[in-house]
Amino acid sequence: MASNKKIKIQIRDRKLGDEWTQWKGDLSNAEKNADSGKRIFLGVLLLTIFISGASSFFIWYMIQPRLIQFHPILPMIIGCGLALVWAIFSLWFLLMVLSILTEKDFLIIFGKKEYSLTFLVPLAFRFGMRLGISRDRIGNSFVKVINALIRSNVTKVKPGKLLILLPRCLEKTIREKITAFSEALKVPVFTVPGGEKARQLILEKRPLAIIGVACERDLVSGIQDVIGKIPVIGIPNMRPEGPCKNTVIDLKEFEKAVQTFLYKDIHPLALKMLV
Repeated sequence: MASNKKIKIQIRDRKLGDEWTQWKGDLSNAEKNADSGKRIFLGVLLLTIFISGASSFFIWYMIQPRLIQFHPILPMIIGCGLALVWAIFSLWFLLMVLSILTEKDFLIIFGKKEYSLTFLVPLAFRFGMRLGISRDRIGNSFVKVINALIRSNVTKVKPGKLLILLPRCLEKTIREKITAFSEALKVPVFTVPGGEKARQLILEKRPLAIIGVACERDLVSGIQDVIGKIPVIGIPNMRPEGPCKNTVIDLKEFEKAVQTFLYKDIHPLALKMLV
């Protein structure tokens, strides 16, 4: 006999981005709006530096007898090297916090490599998620930290050298306002379907500064791609209907980001386009 069981087929009304392919339709508050303060990422990063340092010294302590077999002075050399690395990481963290608090660049001693310690970021994310902090909240906090560091040592550019990247999921009215505003300022603006297209545009346009609107997951990936090479201000979107559909942003935050990079103040007529 033929089965009368009904088969449920879930049809999604959106095309999810690569970062959201595992989304199950849960509209939790964290996914609607992952807004977080800078303290979350800074706290997790500090914990990462401390745990990494403590783990390294524990391993060093445990293998001292074996090191002595190679040379009596070897444990001391390695111990001093570990202490120096830990001190550099700690100093870098303190200077980064000082830069954020004062809005002045105290990381200048590292020259063009002032943000080069980003290899700690994936480790910080793993620690944070083990502590029960969602990936998006850590990402939102990370983006705000980077934005603050960019503003502490801002690079002013001409409108044609600023690139604005928008996600395809941005709500239509907001997209139209941003597009009209950007075109009035003669700032290139593009809608990109994903990270790969964004990378191609950056290589093609060769901007001196970028403003990216996207979810935290795409922003974190994109910022890590260009950090230390091109200044980026990221604007995380809010997802009242879930990811990849009718996402929204604070237009005042967008205006502030544009003004951060441009030489001249934005004309009032252009500002009206964002109202």
